[in-house]
Amino acid sequence: MGSQVAVMTRRRVGTIPAETGRMKLIGLVGLGGVVAISLAGCAADGDVEDGRDDVFLTDDAKADAFGVEDWSPDGAAVLKLVSTATQSKLDGDVGLSEKVAKAIIKKRTELGGKFTDLADLDAAPYVGKTVFDQLLRYVAEHHLFKTALRVPLIVESSDTEKKTAITSYNTAAHSADLPGFARYTFVDEDTKFDEKMASYNDRLAALAMKANITIDGEMMMYAYSYEDFSVGTQHICYIGDGNQVADVMGAQAGIMVGEMYSIWAWRHKAKKFMEDEGEDQYGDDFAHYDTHSNDVLVIYTNDDDGTHIASDVIKRCR
Repeated sequence: MGSQVAVMTRRRVGTIPAETGRMKLIGLVGLGGVVAISLAGCAADGDVEDGRDDVFLTDDAKADAFGVEDWSPDGAAVLKLVSTATQSKLDGDVGLSEKVAKAIIKKRTELGGKFTDLADLDAAPYVGKTVFDQLLRYVAEHHLFKTALRVPLIVESSDTEKKTAITSYNTAAHSADLPGFARYTFVDEDTKFDEKMASYNDRLAALAMKANITIDGEMMMYAYSYEDFSVGTQHICYIGDGNQVADVMGAQAGIMVGEMYSIWAWRHKAKKFMEDEGEDQYGDDFAHYDTHSNDVLVIYTNDDDGTHIASDVIKRCR
């Protein structure tokens, strides 16, 4: 007798295309290997370039090293920028050297007028980690993509509440000739998170049926806090503008977190919001927040009576 085929699902709201495990992870390669991409610092306009054969892609980049993917909002924004910008824009506005701008335009022409993935961009001469960092900085500072939370994809057991990364099913998926799963997805203010997780539940059900395995659980789509969306070393982080992170979190109240989720205060660098004046009432972490930090500190309540104060710290992904 074959294995029992089962996948438990509480809600099926609809289906939308889901990200798959087929991704390109991009990291910056330094003396110690892959390092996180930083948006800090800048170079003089028109000066940024790399060596002719420098690269920014690395095959062994890992998600917890905050890689960039072809399909991630910032990765897609970079591809759109280099596919549409003129040479003068890349040189004058974006801050790349004339040599790099010409190389990108020439490579784009060779590709038929469009960069379809980041590997194409990496193949352009003089485009390495410094140039890619500058492109990432430009699309972030000019809000060319929506601020979003990067959310780990978690399968939660219905009985034990054990949390497992969805990538643990990739071996079974590949054996069944099905697409693998990405480690995470991106959520902005307008994302229908429940529908997105329902689509993953559909994929898990299809995997259970084809691979003849039991998947005892469903996608985690609802929690008390955003910190609950953590598994192993993976936690929620953000890309884009830290001053907009609380807006994204508030927009997902009642979907990702409880309907009573209400933000009382938040801090990011020199910016802060307080429902009521008086920092001390929001705790020491809020009152003594490091204004040089990229972290977004959010003070919230998620109780019916609104009396219990709690906090989430959302770190920047890259």
